[in-house]
Amino acid sequence: MGSEISNESLHLLHQYKNAIDQSTIVSKTDIHGKITFANDEFCRLSKYNKDELVGSPHNIVRHPGMPKSAFEDLWFTIKSGRIWKGIVDNRAKDAQTYTVRATILPIINTDGNIQEYIGIRTDITELVSMQKRMDGMLSASQKFVPDEFLKFLGNTDLTDIKVGNQCEMDLTILFADIRDFTRTTEKLSSRDTFFQLNEYLSFMEPVIKANGGFIDKFIGDAIMGLFHSPDNAINAGIQMFSELKKLNEKRSAIGMTVIKIGCAIHSGSVIMGTVGTEFRMNTTVIGDPVNTAARLEKLTKKLH
Repeated sequence: MGSEISNESLHLLHQYKNAIDQSTIVSKTDIHGKITFANDEFCRLSKYNKDELVGSPHNIVRHPGMPKSAFEDLWFTIKSGRIWKGIVDNRAKDAQTYTVRATILPIINTDGNIQEYIGIRTDITELVSMQKRMDGMLSASQKFVPDEFLKFLGNTDLTDIKVGNQCEMDLTILFADIRDFTRTTEKLSSRDTFFQLNEYLSFMEPVIKANGGFIDKFIGDAIMGLFHSPDNAINAGIQMFSELKKLNEKRSAIGMTVIKIGCAIHSGSVIMGTVGTEFRMNTTVIGDPVNTAARLEKLTKKLH
């Protein structure tokens, strides 16, 4: 009976070990950090075989991009008899990076001294990669829907935005438009037209941002900027003409036509929200102050 129980226990232990080997990276080191045991999952991810790992310092898989301070903290913690947890980038034998969530435990003998260390790690490379892609998508989405717009609507997550979300507030609207842009670019190729327009916008957008505003939308060659403060909007408008002068100096130096713009500013209560459908929506600002600012900007064409 005792033999049967022992065999059953060994059979279960073998299955437990197999389950751990399939899902968890396990290694042991002596008190100096030399590897004394490496399981199959560690070998698979690191691309080293057991003979290469056992006897080597554990930093054989250290990624050069990991800060030195992280390992200083690790060693200080485990030498103090405490457990260390953290996210670590490792480098495999083929120089590929893999990321693990690590738990390092000191193993203490009956005399109260540290006998060895055991590391239990989980591969989170795919999770980290997915997070980076999501962060990239979020960063890209902010180019289409500014953070400021989300904050005005009381949202911090783009996925929460729905058609018809709106709020009323006092804002200052700035319109700026290039004079005779169509005539100026009619002899240019589409590629050159895009280049010149984007170059112009690259001079204007930082000015609006530096004065506490943000661009609601580009309307062809026109800019619609939003500000909390009328003074900030006025300062932005003045500085836009200063930046335009710099751009025109650059254009004149290479024989290009100078750009002229008109700018108008108006303040008041507006509705900020989303319009469209479930499948396609835009952010927008609606109200008489918007219409007035647009009409004022058109008048600058007549009044020069």
